[in-house]
Amino acid sequence: MAKESVLLFIITVLIIIPITGFANKTIQTTQRIIVIDPGHGGAGNGLVTSGGIKEKTIVLKLAQKIAQKLETSYNVILTRTQDVAISSKERMFTANKNAGDFFLSLHLNHSKEPACFFYYFEPPEPFKQSIIAPKNTWKSQPLLYQSESRQAVSSFLSIFKAHKKTTYFFSKGAPIILLEGATMPAILIEPLSILALPHQPEDIEPILDELSALIAKSINFYFEKKQ
Repeated sequence: MAKESVLLFIITVLIIIPITGFANKTIQTTQRIIVIDPGHGGAGNGLVTSGGIKEKTIVLKLAQKIAQKLETSYNVILTRTQDVAISSKERMFTANKNAGDFFLSLHLNHSKEPACFFYYFEPPEPFKQSIIAPKNTWKSQPLLYQSESRQAVSSFLSIFKAHKKTTYFFSKGAPIILLEGATMPAILIEPLSILALPHQPEDIEPILDELSALIAKSINFYFEKKQ
């Protein structure tokens, strides 16, 4: 009887205590795994609209909308689903642990003109000669997937240029800390200017709906080209 009581107590504790930590964010699937990283969170607000809406809130909502559009064809993981602070290494750790097939970090820009920015990883100028990809260090890992990351940026540019009325498109390799450690194709995009957003949250919704559709289409196009 005592053993049964102990067993019941252990089971109850396991049910009640929530599992936390990035080490436990794993999934098993035969579908491609897309990891979407809504930028900022917690005390990191990012940019702020003239109406006081924070970038961290906008990109989280955008990430959720993209996930909804992709979930029938892919397994989608968000690095955060709430307003919490996450380090850059924790974001990439989530993607690597789940053997992601593609990593997308979402941010906004503050261009005065309608503009979209797309980045893949490239080391800083002084270190380009000293970082050797086969050494497989945290900083050099993304270089193993640099070509594929460029292809992803190219796919995004193709879709956005065909469907979005934007004054300026920009793509470039950059030493982006958020992309360090990636063991998969990984890009960071700033597809929308904070200055172009309206004051009211409900007025932002249609913009995010359109943008999420373009991003989902871009991801599909990238994988279609890989086949």
